[in-house]
Amino acid sequence: MKQRFSALDVRAIVTAFQQRLVGLRLQGIYDVNAKTFLLKFTKPDCKELVIVESGIRIHTTDFTRDKSITPSSFCMKLRKHLKARRLTGVRQLGMDRVIDFEFAVAAGAHAEGTYHIMCEFYASGNVILTDYQYNILALLRVVHIEDEKAFAVGMKYELEGSRSIEPVDRVQLVEYLKKAAPKDTLKRMLAMFGTYGPALSEHVILRAGLTPSLKVATALDIDPQSPQISALVEAYRDAFDIAEKLGREVCPGYIAFLPKKSDDDDDVFDDFGPWMFDQYRNKPHQEFASFSDAADVFFSNIEAQKLKSKAHQQEAAAERKLEAIKQEHEGRVAALELAHRKTEEQARRIEMNLEFVDQAIMIMRQAVAAGMDWKELEELVRDQKEQDNPIAERIVKLNLSINQITLELDDPADWDSDEDEDSEDGESHGEFSGPLTVDVDIFQTAFANAQRYYSSRRQAGVKHAKTLAVSSQALQSAEQKIKADLKAIKITATVSQTRKPFWFEKFAWFLSSDGYLVLAGHDMQQNELLVKRHLRPGDAYVHADIHGAASVIIKNKLAAAPESTSVTDKALGEKAPRGELTAETIPPSTLFQAGIMSVCQSRAWDAKILTPAWWVEARQVSKTAPTGEYLSTGSFMIRGKKHFLPPTQLVYGFGLLFRLADDESIARHAAARQQRRAIMEENLKSVGAKDAVDSTQAAPMTDDKDDSFTIIDAEKPEPKAMDFSAARIKYNLDEIENATEDAFKDADTRTDAGVDTKRRLTAKERRDQRKPKSEAIEQEKQSEHVGKLSKKEQRRLDEEAKYEKQQPKEKQQQQKRGKKGKMKKMKEKYAEQDDEDRDLRMELLGAAGKKETREEAVQADLNQEAPNVEQPPPSIVDQIKALAAKNSTDPEPSADASEAVTEETEKRVDDEDEVPELPMEHLNVLDTLTASPLPDDNLSFAIPVCAPYTSLSSYKYRVKLVPGTMKKGKACKMALTVMLAAADSNKPRSVYSQDANEAERLELETILANREKTLMKAVPEAEMIAQMLGKVKVTAPNMESIKQKSKAAAKSRAKSKAKN
Repeated sequence: MKQRFSALDVRAIVTAFQQRLVGLRLQGIYDVNAKTFLLKFTKPDCKELVIVESGIRIHTTDFTRDKSITPSSFCMKLRKHLKARRLTGVRQLGMDRVIDFEFAVAAGAHAEGTYHIMCEFYASGNVILTDYQYNILALLRVVHIEDEKAFAVGMKYELEGSRSIEPVDRVQLVEYLKKAAPKDTLKRMLAMFGTYGPALSEHVILRAGLTPSLKVATALDIDPQSPQISALVEAYRDAFDIAEKLGREVCPGYIAFLPKKSDDDDDVFDDFGPWMFDQYRNKPHQEFASFSDAADVFFSNIEAQKLKSKAHQQEAAAERKLEAIKQEHEGRVAALELAHRKTEEQARRIEMNLEFVDQAIMIMRQAVAAGMDWKELEELVRDQKEQDNPIAERIVKLNLSINQITLELDDPADWDSDEDEDSEDGESHGEFSGPLTVDVDIFQTAFANAQRYYSSRRQAGVKHAKTLAVSSQALQSAEQKIKADLKAIKITATVSQTRKPFWFEKFAWFLSSDGYLVLAGHDMQQNELLVKRHLRPGDAYVHADIHGAASVIIKNKLAAAPESTSVTDKALGEKAPRGELTAETIPPSTLFQAGIMSVCQSRAWDAKILTPAWWVEARQVSKTAPTGEYLSTGSFMIRGKKHFLPPTQLVYGFGLLFRLADDESIARHAAARQQRRAIMEENLKSVGAKDAVDSTQAAPMTDDKDDSFTIIDAEKPEPKAMDFSAARIKYNLDEIENATEDAFKDADTRTDAGVDTKRRLTAKERRDQRKPKSEAIEQEKQSEHVGKLSKKEQRRLDEEAKYEKQQPKEKQQQQKRGKKGKMKKMKEKYAEQDDEDRDLRMELLGAAGKKETREEAVQADLNQEAPNVEQPPPSIVDQIKALAAKNSTDPEPSADASEAVTEETEKRVDDEDEVPELPMEHLNVLDTLTASPLPDDNLSFAIPVCAPYTSLSSYKYRVKLVPGTMKKGKACKMALTVMLAAADSNKPRSVYSQDANEAERLELETILANREKTLMKAVPEAEMIAQMLGKVKVTAPNMESIKQKSKAAAKSRAKSKAKN
């Protein structure tokens, strides 16, 4: 198996780097291990990860690898000099296995400030950092050649002496082959000839029609004009062309496999290369788009095989551990059984030798009472043994420190030579046949000693019974624990591929509680892209009349709908074409959640203002402005009636979705998807039935029918639909929509008349309008609407008036010295001019500066407020006034022009701005995401989601967000801490259970919690920050205890770090 890069591989990878990496900035340098580094190159909408293993390989990678927590000193040195620098060049030194990465400054590669990274892939390899003159600043390892430092800090990196590839000369080839030894093969000889390398040399041999194992000295005709030499020279010409092409063009890569011994065997990688060499053609092989991709797959597979081998070793070790535990338990039980039988036999031996034991006890007791020395007593016993004293012969040991002696007692049954050896007694005690040693207390009688042994036998029996009772449970628990560890090892022992973000992750997005995809733009450009590319017929456009509100669209998952008339069509007096999808099929709960998203993304979040959102059909959104007006980027024209939603609560949430890795896991969640699909179809049928009834009625439509919403059947528990009828009455939404309709009618009447009855305002009158109005006038204007308001709104107006009285009037900002007199002179000089005259004269004079249109100036005058005055939240009446004033001032196209504009705006995007439609298959990826994984699910990665809290009701891991002061980064860390604590709490306290099914379930839950925790930690912080709202407060159950635990853990880490 090929283990490292060749010179030809380096040549091919350099060509690929020149196209993929040059121009990118080096944003990160990380340690994978002592010899492997990960380089992160980025530019807008592009990221490349390059892995460098000193002496082995270099290529881009799509796989994730664990990085060192603490970077090495060499890595820190590279970060200090190269971070955020642009890569300006990549080259190979001749045909050597050395790559030069150049990070030049604007002044040029030879100017001070330029740095180089020299990566060597021969021998043990090296990574060297140099300055613009190639003076070594840092290196991975110091190289010694003949007791001298060849490469060290402060020395110069020599570029001379590098080899280059040249065409092969016939004479040089013949002279080289003449030096072959008798056993040298043609493959071995040509692998070291020139700079072609082993792979290309073998390709040359096969192209020439020769055998690589051919003996050069005996089987090859080395005459210069021989056919074999001519074939080799011609093959070398082709090899030179291959090498030149690899230096100019990016070529595909190839991986060759070893032949399979059986169909069930897995593919075993054998070789990789940048060209389809002849030696690959007869082997199973796979082609890749580039050589870098092939090398990435090859080495990543090797790493995965190593991890798999390590997992097998751990599995074998766990099995050995389990077997050792079993043997230990069996040995313990056997020892207890043996001790129980031996104690019983010792008691029986004492009973069978009562007189002898009493005599021995009496002799020892008398000697001790006489004050005989213990050593003298031992000598006396030895003397008596030599004299064949029967009692002394049975004394084995004296242990007088504890008042015991050890006797050797026989079974009397052995003394009777006439008794049958196969008697029952002999069978019962055959295990302890012959003499048996017994410890006897000299201050107790023989019978008392026997009773003591019987008591010990009973204790041993109780201990043996308890051991047998718990041994099976202990073995089962140990086996379950080891199996759980093995399953965890099998899951984690993989090299995972880097996650590619989904197409919708570049927007603000979430999945509603009904399963609909909701998208919003982060800025004006994204709003423009969102409407042009992703807003299609049947989708809903949601917005709010407040500064900064997000343009939100709801992707309708249904592909077709029956003939129906939407609310918008009724308002416009038109009917939707047959089979066209409308937004009425979208559940009200999804519309409400999208409205929350639009409001929470606006200034209402910081100001803590409750305001309603509204939605329209996709066909009502247009990029074509009325005649004489211009729509800037991210702005759209809404034609027709807006459908207002109830005022939203400023409550958001942050949660995690998990990607299901296989089809089996996806199939487990099919029931929830089918239930949502059934609800959508029922919603669609209800819309069709309502429209069929409406079409049969001859009476004109009323406003109440125009405002009707599709209600999901309340008998279905999941998902819960929202009833907007009560909310519309509560928040007076009918009055708001009627006010907007009246405003539209008034505007249309004025436009149709074609006569402008308004008198132009002078400069003085406009200044008077900007002055603050008195409280009496405000109360008088508010009293005009009291009769139309409910009691609740009237109380709110009274509270607002009381709030305004309590607010202190702040002094106006004083002008600078001399400014007041200057302004007075200017007013006297230009008193006869108004703003229009002044703008006209300044335009004729060609004055530079920002030019505002008349409409923008009027709007700025109307929007100007007193500085530093805190305003209470606007009431619904104020919103009605503002909406009516806005609609009355907005110019509308004439009746004749409106028909042409309507036909033109049905496409919603101009012809020159049309973007190819996103296929519906892109929404199928949503089925692979789940918020609540099941124990048997196989999970790939976690995705952060920031969404209205009502849409996160089914999420397993979520936190609540409310307006606050916490920044995005800190909020993400706090949310992750809470979720990790929740994952720990989801783990079962114990995985031990006598029920096998329950024990398996507990094991799977433990494994799932550990996997979820691992995936949470693997979520990049940048992804979470991109989705998180700004200025929030994170709330969750047990928040204070989680904070205290996190602080305690941080303190302990700080203490351990200080100690180290």
